Amino acid sequence: MRYIELNPVRADMVEHPSEYPWSSYRCNALDQFDALVSPHHEYKQLSKEASERCRAYRSLFNAQIPQQTLEEIRVSANKNWVLGSAYFKEKIKQNLNRRVAPLARGGDRKSASFRQSKVN
Repeated sequence: MRYIELNPVRADMVEHPSEYPWSSYRCNALDQFDALVSPHHEYKQLSKEASERCRAYRSLFNAQIPQQTLEEIRVSANKNWVLGSAYFKEKIKQNLNRRVAPLARGGDRKSASFRQSKVN
């Protein structure tokens, strides 16, 4: 949620996600009605009470997303790989019957060092 809401901030379009006109931040964090926004499951899990949900959502934005996490999200999204725990990846793999991460890369099969590593 933070990744998406903060995209306009990272792009230097606005200073805060509440300033971006197409953001759901105002709806989720400030309880401003928007007919285009439907509360999603993860948002609803923040609290049963609307005011507490808004407070919890705002608090998500108190910390920055680490650069490594941003890169992991970008790579996964761009390459259509699953991002999550090993358990989550396994469940997705079973349900979709497809790879969820790239295959391990092999060595240069023609090199002497690769052939030697296969002998040992």
